[in-house]
Amino acid sequence: MKAVVLKRDGKIHFMEVPRPVPGKGEVLVQVKACGICGSDLRYLQGENPWSEQTLGIKNENPDNIILGHEFAGDVVEATAPEDKHLIGQKVAVISYKTCEICDFCRHDRMNLCKSTAHIGHGAGWDDMEYYPGGMAEFCQVWSSKVYPFHSISYEEASTLDFLAVALASVRKIPKIFAEDAVIIGAGPVGLMAAQLLKLNGARKVFCVDVLEYSFPIAEKMGADMCILEDKDTGMKIQEMTDGQGVGVVLDTVGAVESQKLAFQVCKAKGTIVNVASNENVVRIPMTALCGERSIVSVANAKDAYFYDCLKMLEAGRIDVKPLLTDCLPLSQVHFAFERLKNREETGAVKVILSP
Repeated sequence: MKAVVLKRDGKIHFMEVPRPVPGKGEVLVQVKACGICGSDLRYLQGENPWSEQTLGIKNENPDNIILGHEFAGDVVEATAPEDKHLIGQKVAVISYKTCEICDFCRHDRMNLCKSTAHIGHGAGWDDMEYYPGGMAEFCQVWSSKVYPFHSISYEEASTLDFLAVALASVRKIPKIFAEDAVIIGAGPVGLMAAQLLKLNGARKVFCVDVLEYSFPIAEKMGADMCILEDKDTGMKIQEMTDGQGVGVVLDTVGAVESQKLAFQVCKAKGTIVNVASNENVVRIPMTALCGERSIVSVANAKDAYFYDCLKMLEAGRIDVKPLLTDCLPLSQVHFAFERLKNREETGAVKVILSP
C-alpha cells in the first residue's frame, strides 16, 4: 500500500509499504480522510511533539513513522468474532491507547499515561518495521477505539482528534457563562475553541493572531472580533472590556509574547489555559497571579471528549466545515505540507489528505 513515511533523515517519503495485518483486538481501517496536524509539521523540524506535550521530555523519533493521527475510514477486517459487526461501518478513530493500569489511568486521567501507544506518532510501541499511521491506504486500529458514525462526512469525522483537544481546553475553565474570552492563535484548535466557548455561553470572544488569513473563518466560528497582534493589543482588549480584562484566555501558541499577552489581559479570578507546551522560557512576576488568577495546561484529551464531540457533530451543534480549506490526494502530500507551511499565502487552515 501507499503511505507517508517519516524517516530518520527528517523528511517525509510517499512510498510503498506492507499492508498491515490487524492483530488481536484490532480492526483494519481503510482510510478515507486524514488531516495534517501542526504536530506533523513539528516532526519535520526534528521535534517529537507527543512526548514534549505529554511527558515534558524530548525523545528521539524512531525510523519509519507513518504519520497521521487525525483520520476516519471504513472497517474492512476484524480479528475477533465480537468485532465482526464493525466490518463495513464508517468509523472515526481515537489514535491512542493507554496502559489502563497506571495511577493516571485508574484515576480517569488516561490522557497523561506515560505508556501510551499512539498511532501516527511512533510513541509507545515495541520495535517495528513501520509504525502505524493514518496517512496511508490502510491502518490497524484497536477495535475499542473506533467510533461508528452516519450523518457526517469522512472529512468532518477526521477532525475529532483536535476538536476533542479544544473541548478539553474549554473544560479546564471553571466559569465561562457571561465571561469574555481571548483566544491567542487562530489555528484549528483555537478556531474550534471559539465555537465551543460561545456554545458554553461566553459573552464575547476575541481572536488574536499575528496573521490575519484565518480571521474570516474565525468570525464564522463565533469570534466577535479578530485582532492582529501588535504591541498595543493588550491595551486594546483592556479598553474593550472596561478595563477589567477577560475571564478566559486560551493560548494555543505558547510563545513568550503570547504568554505575556495572556497575563496582561486576564482579569482577577480569570483562567489562562496553555494549550501548547515547549521549551520557551517566560519570566512572569508572581504579582501576575494576584487576584486569584490561575494558569493551567492541557495534554491530549479523554475518550469521553472525543465521543461528546462526535455526538455534537452528528447533531449539527458543532460545525467544522469552515475549517476544511483543502482536500488533496495522498499522493500530493508534499504539496499539501507546503500549503500548510505557507498558510499566510495559501489561506490553508485544515488540510485533509484522501488516500
